[in-house]
Parts: sequence; C-alpha cells; structure tokens
Amino acid sequence: MRKTLLILLCALFIFILIHKFYYEVEIKKLTEEIYTKKSKEVKQLFRNEVKKKFGRTFGLTYLLSKDKQIIDALLKNDNSSLDYRDLIDEIEEYGEYKNLWVQIIDKNGYSFYRSWTNKVGDHAASARIDIADMIKSPKPIKGISTGRFDMTFKTMIPLFHKGKFLGIIEMISKFNSIAKILKEQNIEPLMVLHENYTKRFIKPFTGLFIENNYVANLNASKSFMEKAEKIGIKKLMYLEKPLVLKEYIVITDQIKNMHGGEMGFFIFFLDKEKLDKSILYNFKVEYFIKVSILLIILILLFLYILNRNYTKQLNKDVEKKTSKIKKQKEKLKSLLKIYDKNVIFSKTDSKGIITHASKAFCEISGYTLEELIGKPHNIVRHPDMPKIVFKQMWETIKSGKIWRGEVKNLRKDGSFYWVEAEVEPIYKNKEIVGFSAVRQDITDAKEIEEIQKEIIFTMGSIGERRSEETGNHVKRVAEYSKLLALKYGLNEQESEMLKQASPMHDIGKVAIPDSILNKPDILTEEERKIMQTHAQLGYEMLKNSNRPLLKTAATIAYEHHERWDGTGYPRGLKGSDINIYGRITAIADVFDALGSSRCYKEAWEDERIFKFLKEESSKYFDPKLIKIFFENLDEFLEIRDSFSD
Repeated sequence: MRKTLLILLCALFIFILIHKFYYEVEIKKLTEEIYTKKSKEVKQLFRNEVKKKFGRTFGLTYLLSKDKQIIDALLKNDNSSLDYRDLIDEIEEYGEYKNLWVQIIDKNGYSFYRSWTNKVGDHAASARIDIADMIKSPKPIKGISTGRFDMTFKTMIPLFHKGKFLGIIEMISKFNSIAKILKEQNIEPLMVLHENYTKRFIKPFTGLFIENNYVANLNASKSFMEKAEKIGIKKLMYLEKPLVLKEYIVITDQIKNMHGGEMGFFIFFLDKEKLDKSILYNFKVEYFIKVSILLIILILLFLYILNRNYTKQLNKDVEKKTSKIKKQKEKLKSLLKIYDKNVIFSKTDSKGIITHASKAFCEISGYTLEELIGKPHNIVRHPDMPKIVFKQMWETIKSGKIWRGEVKNLRKDGSFYWVEAEVEPIYKNKEIVGFSAVRQDITDAKEIEEIQKEIIFTMGSIGERRSEETGNHVKRVAEYSKLLALKYGLNEQESEMLKQASPMHDIGKVAIPDSILNKPDILTEEERKIMQTHAQLGYEMLKNSNRPLLKTAATIAYEHHERWDGTGYPRGLKGSDINIYGRITAIADVFDALGSSRCYKEAWEDERIFKFLKEESSKYFDPKLIKIFFENLDEFLEIRDSFSD
C-alpha cells in the first residue's frame, strides 16, 4: 500500500511539474505570439490604409494640378477665379474623404489660394521645410506632416508652364477616415502628436489633448483618452511591444518627420476577448487530451497495482480468516459440548412439546433424550408447584414476553431439584413457533432456603398451634400476602420476602398464657390487653437480627394489628405510616381467620366476610389494598382451595 501511495505521489508531482514548466510556459508563449501577431496585423492594416489614402489623395491632387485655371491664375498673379469649395463639398459628400483642404503656393513660397480661408499672401515656405525643399527641387511629395493647425496627410505636386516652375498645389486630409476603418475592425485609435509640435499651433483643429499631446483624430473615444491619461501617455507612446491590460492590449506605431525626428504616435486599443485565440484553444485541447490519456494510463496502472496488491492482501486475509474460522468452529464445537453438558436447556413447539433438550437437562432430570422428545414439560413438573405459577408463566410467554422464576421439578427417580428458569418465545416470520428455556440449578441454595423457610414456618406454626389453629392458616396467609403484594406493585423479590416472613406474624403468641390464648369465652379487658402484647413481644423476639427475612418478620409481627384509622395496636399508627408489609398481612390474616373455625368462634360464610372487609375499608384496612383484593378475588379463593384444612 505504501508503494502504491508513493507511485501516486510521484505521478502527482510529475503532473505538477508538467503543468508548471510546460503548460504555463507554453500558454504564456502562445499568448505573447497572439499579441505579437496581432500587433503586426494592426500596424500593417494601418500602414495599408495610409498607403491607400496617399494613393487616392495623390490622384485627386494630380487631377486638380491639370486645371488650366490654376496655371492662368499663377501667370496673372490673380486668384479671384479660383474656388474649389463646391468641388471639395461634393467629394466629401459622395466620397469617403472628409475635411479635405486645398492650398496653392506660388514659386516664391507665398500662399496664393486656400480653400478654407480667404487669408493668403503669407510666406508658407518659412514655416514649412517641405515647401522650401520642393521649391529648391520641384517633384511630387506625399507624407504626414504637421502645420499650424493639425497633423495631416499631405500630397504636394509642382506646377509647370512650358517647363517653367510656377508653384505648388497641395491637398490636405485628416485621420478620421482611417480611424473610422480601424474602429470598424474593433480597434480604438488615438492619433497623438509629439508635444513639441503643439507649440506651433495657432488654432488646433480637433481641440483634443492628452496632457500636452495633441490628438489628431476627431472621432477619438473620450473613455480611451482617459485610459491613456491614467496609464500615462508617455508610456504608451514609446511601447516596444504590446502592453497587456486587464481587458485590452495596447499597440503603438510611430511616424517620423522628414528629418527622422519624432512626430506622430498611433496608439491602438484592442479588446482581448475579440482576439483570435484559436491557437491557444487548440493547444489547450491538445494538452488536455494528452494529459487525459496519460492520466487514464496512470489510473489504469494505479488500479492494476492496487488490484494486484489488494488481491495479494485479500488472499492473505482469506487465509487468515479461513484459519480463524476453522479455529472458531473447533472452539464453537467445544463450547457447544460444554454448553450441552453444563447448561440446562430445552426447546418446545408452540404447544409446549419438547423438541430438544441438552445433556445437562437429561442428567438433572434423569430422563434420556429419547424419553423427553415429544413429551410436554409436565413430565418434570413437581406436585408442590402451584398451578398458578405455570398459568402465569404460560400467559407471559404466549404474550411474547420473557418469563423468569424459580421452579421445583421432579426427577424420574421421584426426587426433586430446583432451577432458576428463563423462558422466552421463538419467532419465525413474526409468529411464535416455540419456546426456549435456560435454567440454572439452584437446588442447594433452595434447600438451605427451604430449611430457613421451614424453620420460620415452624416457628410461625408454633404460635398458631398454641392457639389451636391449623398450620395451613400460615401457608394461606403467606400465599395471600405474596399475591396481594404483587398486585399492589411490589417486585417479585420483595413479594417473596413478604411471603416467607408472614408466617411469623403471630410468633409473639408463644409468650401468651394458654388460659388466655385458648379461652373459649370473651376476654376481659385485662386479658385483652395481655393478648395484644403478642405484637410487641413478637417484634422484640426478632428485631435484633441482621437477616433481611427476620427484619421483615419483625416489622410484620409489630404492625399487622395496626389499623388504617389509627385505632390499632401496639402503637396506634395511622394510614401510610403503617408499613406496607403490616397492611398487607393484616388483610391476609383477617380474611383467612374469619373463614376458619377457632375455639372461640365458628367460620364465617363468604358473603359475611366480604361485607366485613368492605365495611372496614378506610377504617381497619388500607382502602387501596381492599380494592385490589376484590378485583382479584378469584385468585385469592383459588389459593384458599389449594391449601384447605
């Protein structure tokens, strides 16, 4: 995996190098080529248009030079017959040239005729070197020059009569027509004159300036003039290569005067978005195709290496897991054997018929697996277990809940064993199809517990037998107490504790004389007070034990004769101040006592008992417990029938 990661990092590093030192460099180079090529194209376009303009202007000038009126006017030294303003207007209206000027200069260099003004006679040769040079050497001249009004295109042709030099005809035109053509090509031009020439101007034609530099094209964009001023006009005038701005590139071309000095600067702004960048686009496409192919190759290579490494690792993992599974299977078999040997486990169908039993179950029950399969669990049911326990268990598991409890079972040989059982439903497609039960052998603990119960029960029975009452009375009181405790809301453990301790409720009677305890007549007041001391005596006998069971028994002995209204004994406790154990045992004891015969009374009929209990609700007894008693009366009567005398 580390090797694969290293290859991936190397490939990434190579891509970064390629992008940095090839792609970015090539992009920069191609971009410069585009700008350089466009610069040449723009300059060539400008020069071609200048050349065309010179050609057309020369043609017009040549035609005018053949007008005999000009020769006659110069010979007569009278320009009154010359007027070319209408002709110029027609040329400007129907042709592409605007702002044409015509000037005629005599052989001595003086202004003879001007189409734009009547003011003539000034010595033009003294202001313009080109005129002076032509007088010295008469021949056609064309070029860009600067006078007192503007930077213009000028065409000059010498005039002769019979071989004798008479003067010069000159046609002057502006830059607007060329600027218009450039604008149509998405080029914004600024025709700028060197600031040295602006000092000679009498009245600048366009009236446009950037700093001290005159702008010759009348249709120059104001926004681009502002851009040029912000960048710095001097910087733009002397550009050697295209200047790249955020949205534009700037190209500059120069023109020299007749003596090679700086005169005109032609600055062109081009929108970068409108440049032909196909070469750049083609390179990017080609580059990304190559990179994509290389990337695909590297990805495939990476996947191949990754797959190979993964396959190797997978094979190793499979081998390890296979080995681990084998060990786990062996361990599971061993655990299942241990489980089967040590865990008392069984399964039944939905009707309770045994379908499987562990070896431990067979050993503790004394039956073979063949003897258990197909039989109901009743095969190990001990007769001491109340039917109500199995009824509650069956209702719980049929409702989909888990039942937990202690069960006394019968072995094949007739002996018994105790288990702590947990029974739960088995589901298939959300339906209960059977039940499983796990048990823990608690026989030894239960025998100790049974001995303790038997001792407590025996002790309780001593008090009852001294008053010539049956032992079943304490059994019934114990069962009534547990049932009432469970219905009241006490948990299983606490309810069982109450059941085991309740037989001790009258233990104090062992200290009451037989003459009082078994007196068939009504007790005297003094005898009654002695009889009532059995509650205090029972408490005194048990209170010093630290055992929870005996502590519970002490509480029951002490408070089972207290009354809800506070008129009971020995302390006159009232309402909920009476411990719940005492309140429950009071009802259980009175209910059973009233239905049993004593030396001093006959057993009451049920209707009389029920009437008494209802009448004493909120007086003798806790009203909530009385309500619970009557809501579950059938179960109490079932217990009475199960433990009849």
